Amino acid sequence: MYLEQRGYQDLSIVDGSGDGGRDVVCSREDLRIQLSVRKDWETKINDEAFKTLSSGKHHLIFVTNRSIGPDAEQHFLSTNYNQKGRVDLTIADLRRISTALARPGVIRRSYEMLGMSVPLELHADPKDIAISTVLMFSQEARELHNEVIEANLRAQLLKRPDISEPELIRHLSDSIPGVNIERAARSALSRLRIAGRVQQVANRFRLSDVELEIMQAAETEFLAARRADVKALVELTGLESDAAGELLDIALELLVRGRDFDGQGPIEAALSNFIAAHGLSRKRSGVFEVLAASATARLRQYGATVDQIFSANSFDIYRALGRRTDLSLVLDASVAMPVLFGLAFGEAKSRFGMAAMALKRACDAHGIKMVVPRPYLNEMAAHGLSALDRLDVYNALPDEARGPLRASENAYISHYTHIAEHLRRKGDDLSLKDFLRYFGISSGKSLGSVENKIQTVLDNHNIKILPNAYYDKDIWDLIQKQKMFQVKLLIDHDASVVTMLKNEDMKGFILDTWDKVMIDLVEELARVYADTPARVIDFLSMAAGEEFETDQSYELMATLLHIDERAAAPLAQKIDKIRSVTQAYKLDEFVREARESKGATWTLSPQDVAPFIDKPEPIVNLDDRLN
Repeated sequence: MYLEQRGYQDLSIVDGSGDGGRDVVCSREDLRIQLSVRKDWETKINDEAFKTLSSGKHHLIFVTNRSIGPDAEQHFLSTNYNQKGRVDLTIADLRRISTALARPGVIRRSYEMLGMSVPLELHADPKDIAISTVLMFSQEARELHNEVIEANLRAQLLKRPDISEPELIRHLSDSIPGVNIERAARSALSRLRIAGRVQQVANRFRLSDVELEIMQAAETEFLAARRADVKALVELTGLESDAAGELLDIALELLVRGRDFDGQGPIEAALSNFIAAHGLSRKRSGVFEVLAASATARLRQYGATVDQIFSANSFDIYRALGRRTDLSLVLDASVAMPVLFGLAFGEAKSRFGMAAMALKRACDAHGIKMVVPRPYLNEMAAHGLSALDRLDVYNALPDEARGPLRASENAYISHYTHIAEHLRRKGDDLSLKDFLRYFGISSGKSLGSVENKIQTVLDNHNIKILPNAYYDKDIWDLIQKQKMFQVKLLIDHDASVVTMLKNEDMKGFILDTWDKVMIDLVEELARVYADTPARVIDFLSMAAGEEFETDQSYELMATLLHIDERAAAPLAQKIDKIRSVTQAYKLDEFVREARESKGATWTLSPQDVAPFIDKPEPIVNLDDRLN
């Protein structure tokens, strides 16, 4: 686990000789890794270092369950290490391992392997909370996130002109980590096309002439700076140009991330191995000085900020949402129905189906449960029975008159119409009667029976039902004032859900709804993040999943070469300000500002709705069963 967390891949333990050690092989063939439980760790290290040199390698990683203090380690390296200058040594002792496995992104697996449960509330200082909140919520972070994806799209088009959209999206997804990158990439490609920076010709994409010229100029400038840096390294080290270029490339991966050359990790290990293999250990300080002063290192100005954006993971979400580790995404009926239809008929590839899958992927990646309160399950069943009442009328309509029913106020009819059109294009046929029957909706079925069947379908997709709860009269009055013409039972439902969210604050909830009244009320009364489906997907997609533990492998250099620095500067400045704050109360301003992403005048716009379903309608006119 420790080695995985440090970024080493394809790890496999090799049977040992019974001397208290085991070899580990990984994707890197230029180093040796040894696991050891020996008390005489100094002797063991010297033995393994000799084997490392004998095998033609120059870097040993020694992982031990012994606690080796800094003084003891330094004394060994300076006086007793036999392969000094020939084999570079990295020691990972008990304390380093314990610290690494307590980090966000790996702590959950650590606890589970030890048979322990993860605490429901994280320990985090105010600065960590403020930075996570800014990374997850702020407009500056979203703009930089979008800019990075656009820059990588343009970089891909520079390397691969006249490429199809599926190929372009696939290459981008391979180069950038995260959740739902494909969704963000399609949006970015659309923005670039609208701005005229990318052109589409016969289903192929290429950079515009102006954009191509700008990007080629940036690469020309970078390559000129790189040649100067390579020349400086050749003069200092006596290396051939190709080898000096390799050394520079390794170092830049650390420089632009603001990382220490002497740190631990696969990139740091590659640098140490290169220096040892080329006999540069005595010139190590001079090499580091030249690398730090390199012209190409100017890219590091915003490298750490970009790296932080794409290093965010589930624990940033936990910190931004009150340090809760046990989170549930609460779906109201208007969201739960499209999600239900999308998951059940995902192969139709409708827009709401794809959005439902994106939402489910994001929740799964972050270990967030999806739940539906029982009052909203009741509304879902009532909508289905209302659709059944219209079945004969629907069947009597000619085919050409059914298309507009995509805008029907009834969710089942609206979404069925869309799904059926997609299935017909694939040569499949689905009647409205069969669609309803899948959810237990047929003649003679009671409301309770339909609820039971829908609950079963939801459960098949690991979406659970929350039990009924009483409602607070004051909360009911607040909702009724803003929904004066709403059916009373629906107000009862909303009031019971808001009361539950307020009273069970320790459990950690996110409310997903189209209802602006509910969004504003929940965020005012409870410490709960509430927003529309499209915005919730974007929020959850800002961070990689909880299992995302390794160093980044995305093309950071290409990103920094082509991003607009004006997009990176605001977030970098804000994070620097947070880190310089000494009074905790001042951090609250950053948190409040980031959380107010919608602004005081926010209203639901077509742009909010379009990514999720085609023609959403508010759930206000239910069947008389709700009276």
